Amino acid sequence: MTSAKPLTQRLDAIDKLKGLAILLVVVGHIVARDAPAGNEWYVTLKNTVYLFHMPLFMFLSGLILAYSRKPITSLAGYGHYVKGKFKRLMPAYLLFSLVVFTGKMLAGRFLHVDNAPESWLNYFDVIINPLGSYCAYLWYIQVLFLFYAIMPLGYYATNQRIYWLLPLCLVIHFVPLPGYFGLSSLGEYALVFCLGCLAGDHYSHYSKWVARFGVLFVLPFLFALVVATSWGIPKLVLGFLSIPACHVLVGLWAKDRWKVWSTMGHYTFPIYLMNTLYIGVAKAVLFKFVSWDGVNFLGFVPILLAAGIVGPIVTYEIYRYACHIHLTALAKWRWTAKSTPHLQS
Repeated sequence: MTSAKPLTQRLDAIDKLKGLAILLVVVGHIVARDAPAGNEWYVTLKNTVYLFHMPLFMFLSGLILAYSRKPITSLAGYGHYVKGKFKRLMPAYLLFSLVVFTGKMLAGRFLHVDNAPESWLNYFDVIINPLGSYCAYLWYIQVLFLFYAIMPLGYYATNQRIYWLLPLCLVIHFVPLPGYFGLSSLGEYALVFCLGCLAGDHYSHYSKWVARFGVLFVLPFLFALVVATSWGIPKLVLGFLSIPACHVLVGLWAKDRWKVWSTMGHYTFPIYLMNTLYIGVAKAVLFKFVSWDGVNFLGFVPILLAAGIVGPIVTYEIYRYACHIHLTALAKWRWTAKSTPHLQS
């Protein structure tokens, strides 16, 4: 495999696009069930966003995998790689699914809960059938882990020529796969993920292509969004159009002094994990004072967006700080314990 590339270039461009992608995810999570009365526009917006935001997300995930990948030259190296990806993704996935599961089990005794588990054994649904589980919104993390585990094998099988897999991925896209273990989503997004890997392998060429031709996709993409609201457009088509178009649209804010897009992109994982929890808490507080029907919903939107983005970022930074304090104290204790005998002697 090719050697890993410096991540600064990715952080400069790709993190901005990741920021847009995660913002679209949070927008879609503002309303979990029925939309507030008199706000059918949100239903239209959500349905349209859902036609392209996950293909965009999967493309970026494949690009990052390929762009930052390191050589894997042995079976032991592959096992170490998969173990590392598992430790990075799955413990948080299982932990937050447990939080959601416990909350729904307890709350279900007193009030109506969507997708409420029937018994404690249903906890494992998040692994067996992530798209049909009590916290289906987290399915992306398990599917992403599967992609991370499979793609190195694809690189090995094609002698690092990942584009040889594109015809197979195209066929798999149209093959109905079962939802077990996220296989249906794996097949649905295999093509865009593989294209992302191809872009990551040739990132300099890809970025130059986007800079030169990306603007040509903006108007077709915006037109497709309008058409999709009335007649519908296949997700794959709209997803393809969104990739270069969103690159260009995010680039309009490239000189943003506040680094809004890149900051959200940097915290994509914690935002994805925790946004619905903070949105739910913010809703519960707001509902104590006012309904979100009618024009009130326009006031809810920025508050819920801020809760779903800022809350996870602050939580993650508190967690990092706590870990830093703990590790510093542990290192100091070990140093003291090692040094004390010498001092006493």
